[in-house]
Amino acid sequence: MEGVKKNFFSNNFVFQSVPITSHLCKATIQVSNDFVKAVYKQTIELYRKKTFLHGLKSNNVPAEYLENNYKKEIENNLKNFLFKHTVLNFLLKQIRNKKIILTNYPRLADVKISAEKNAFFYFDLSIADPIELKEWKNFIFRAPKRKRYKDADKQVDLFLKRESSLFKKLDYNTVEENDWVCFVATLLDENQKPILPDFKSSFWIKVNNKYLTKPFFMQLIGKKIGDSFITDDLPTQNDFSPDTEYEKYSFLIEIKMITKGSFFSLEAFKTMFQLKSKADIHKKLIEVFSYRNDISQRKSIIEELFHLLLSKHRFEIPKHFIIRREEDIILSLKKYPDYQVYKQQKDFLNQIEILAEKVLKEEIIIDQIAYQENLKIDHKDIQNYLYLFNNNRLKEFVYFKPFEDKIEESEHPLNKSSLEQAILREKTLNYIIHELTK
Repeated sequence: MEGVKKNFFSNNFVFQSVPITSHLCKATIQVSNDFVKAVYKQTIELYRKKTFLHGLKSNNVPAEYLENNYKKEIENNLKNFLFKHTVLNFLLKQIRNKKIILTNYPRLADVKISAEKNAFFYFDLSIADPIELKEWKNFIFRAPKRKRYKDADKQVDLFLKRESSLFKKLDYNTVEENDWVCFVATLLDENQKPILPDFKSSFWIKVNNKYLTKPFFMQLIGKKIGDSFITDDLPTQNDFSPDTEYEKYSFLIEIKMITKGSFFSLEAFKTMFQLKSKADIHKKLIEVFSYRNDISQRKSIIEELFHLLLSKHRFEIPKHFIIRREEDIILSLKKYPDYQVYKQQKDFLNQIEILAEKVLKEEIIIDQIAYQENLKIDHKDIQNYLYLFNNNRLKEFVYFKPFEDKIEESEHPLNKSSLEQAILREKTLNYIIHELTK
């Protein structure tokens, strides 16, 4: 599958980047007219189905009429499809492949579709200055010690026994409530045939119980790896025209992976943290059961690690990067009920600024080390990461999260490359801790 996808993207997509300043790069993704025409044709068919003209039979509305009267709506649907199913995935892969260190999420600046049906997506990329990394593997790191509470050991033992027992009872090969599902979607024409057989887009989605009544989630329940079904209910937001309904394309959905969304996976945990013995497992779990001043040992270890790395690598963050990240943080906080309470605090904006700078520095140095060490992500890394969302205790192990807030509560599919970006950082963080504490 990967070989086919690589060939498809290399034939239909071109990435170009032009530096504007030392910290700003303009990136362009060009989509071939062959692919755009195929999706455009299918978008026209969607509008033909719902448009009726006096004196014409159903589905016989001329394409010229639709293009003249629904031009803006058709183009918005086309842009949204290309962005969600191809462009974003391709852009993020190119950024990682070329080892570009971003300071903020790529910002879509413009989209143009030529008369010949070539599509051009223009992005602003905020680029960090390169850091000259020191021999960090030789740094002396003293990890914060756990609290010597015997209750914590008992809690870990009970947790392991209960969760592992319940996990073994799950049906690993069948989609159930709360599971994470990886699927590929193939766009179909009006005859339910692939418009381009080589094109498949990959997503992950959580089968959240509050969305079980929605058609797509109902179709997922009970499916096994390798199963497929046809749907026109794939939930997608229309980012290009939020106030209008997004036309629902028809897809062939194929189930590729299932990650159980309930209870503790011992094997995934051992793999993710390179644990070999029962003592190693116990010691690692203690990190999220041992607290000092309401901060887990795990969080204390990470704080001390970044303090060490950033004290050895001193660099400044340009003010405009910090302002942009402040905007993202505030936007995320607005989704929480206590936002107005936080906002009333006198030092609210100052604390947001401090947090924004801290987060940016951590991401920059982590990305630099990831690229230097040539760390890569595979499907097992994704599964192991998602297993950590199965329990509130385990979530303490997750430090880097995708740009999408509360991924486990979203009703929309998550772009695979967006997940990979956060997981590469998480993998790098665990790799550094392992190297400095072994």
